Amino acid sequence: MDDLITYLCPVPRCMSSKKTPVYWHFLAVLAFLVVPVLVSPKPPDASFLSQPALRDLFANILMLIIFYLNFYLLIPRLYFRDKHLLYGVIVVAGLLLISIVPSQLAHLIHLEPDRSPPPFAVDRPLPREESAFMHIQHNVFLYAAVILSSLLLRIRTRLFDTEVLRQHAEIGSLKSRINPHFLFNTLNNIYALAIREHAQGTASGLLKLSAMMRYVVTETVADFVPLHKEITYTNDYIDLQKMRLTSAVALTYQITGVPGEKKIAPVILMPFIENAFKHGVNPDQDSYIKIRITIGESSLELVVENKKVTPDNDPHVKSGVGIENTKERLKLLYPDKHLLQIHEDQNTHTVRLILQLL
Repeated sequence: MDDLITYLCPVPRCMSSKKTPVYWHFLAVLAFLVVPVLVSPKPPDASFLSQPALRDLFANILMLIIFYLNFYLLIPRLYFRDKHLLYGVIVVAGLLLISIVPSQLAHLIHLEPDRSPPPFAVDRPLPREESAFMHIQHNVFLYAAVILSSLLLRIRTRLFDTEVLRQHAEIGSLKSRINPHFLFNTLNNIYALAIREHAQGTASGLLKLSAMMRYVVTETVADFVPLHKEITYTNDYIDLQKMRLTSAVALTYQITGVPGEKKIAPVILMPFIENAFKHGVNPDQDSYIKIRITIGESSLELVVENKKVTPDNDPHVKSGVGIENTKERLKLLYPDKHLLQIHEDQNTHTVRLILQLL
């Protein structure tokens, strides 16, 4: 089934985010620094690195530093976290730095003697005040272009990563949430139940299974879904799991609060619940699973605890992939709006997740 899904939906592999090779960064930086020096107009008898050329070179070096600092540090840690005031202050400070520092450095380092033309020459240079104003104006436009380009590139990268992760979540839901191992076990349990109860429990089991499959296929394409649908999906999953549990497993499942009109990312809770059944169920060992969902005014808390036993799973079923994918989804969909704590010791495994609901 995994191969069939990958064949039909190869988008996540094709859309895997690739970093720009280092040599492209090197070539771009080299061109940004060298080209302005080569094309900058200067008197015929002036040295290659005249004072204006040095000034532009220092300005471009600062522009590059600010570009990478803004792209990799300021935008992710300030702009994307709604710290816009602090971000704006730093951007203005960078503008002042660009306007003042290059000229001062060029003046301190440049040692070429003054070769200004005579006072009555026809090609008299611009007054110092006018030349300085034009230089600052040029740097302001270039600085604005650097800030905007880094911001647009970062936003584009974030949107791309979000789309790739959403595609991974869709395929991952089909692979891990409704995998063949789970389906075959559930159908076998429903069949055995039908034999014992003369098909009285078959309709209920099939209805729950059908609802789960419909939810995964139709609802998980959206970034957020109504909370009550996610709760119903969780209830159906646990009801179906109960069918295969024996008296060796003590299951406690509790929900408090009202979903109302709140929304949540689809199947964001399931990997932690599924993990408890995966690693906390063995018919030959006594164990327990405790699941508690608390819905508040603007938040949801999920606590899952299970005793660790020798898992009774298909050895071909991969473990841990769903948890790692969910951690990445939480970072993108709930930045600074979630708390995930995972505690594990020799005997127990506990997960505590708090989400700020929409």
